[in-house]
Amino acid sequence: MKDVPSTRPRIDKLGVKTGHDVLLLGIEDDEAFVAELTARRARARTTGTAAADLIFATFRHRKDLRRLAPLVSRMKPDGALWTLRPKGSKDLTEAEMRQTGLDAGLVDVKVVSFSATLTAEKFVIPVAKRAAHRPGAVSPRRRGASSSRGRT
Repeated sequence: MKDVPSTRPRIDKLGVKTGHDVLLLGIEDDEAFVAELTARRARARTTGTAAADLIFATFRHRKDLRRLAPLVSRMKPDGALWTLRPKGSKDLTEAEMRQTGLDAGLVDVKVVSFSATLTAEKFVIPVAKRAAHRPGAVSPRRRGASSSRGRT
């Protein structure tokens, strides 16, 4: 069976809802994406310590992965961290990104083609751990979390 591209708007695939607090890190210059967020009436920001509903963070090289674990403390318990990385990159692979998210205590649940050059991977706090999640606290590193990823 041939893989048919989705016709759903990107903003819907990413789960952005009206009123969401969205933290942009390294993607704030993407005018089209910022316009989509504005049209959806989401609050886009690039600074602040308040926990966000959604975080979109760009990672271009392996060395950037050290920035992922600290972002967990900036997520709301039912929020999501979307990691953006270059498609087909040898400087940062899907496996490396996934493992770093798992090590930070997250689970990967979805992959979306963000743009012609970027892939977005969605990480969330496991449901069983959400009640104990305290934004602002440092996330424990752990191995062996499971994945239930869907692709669109």
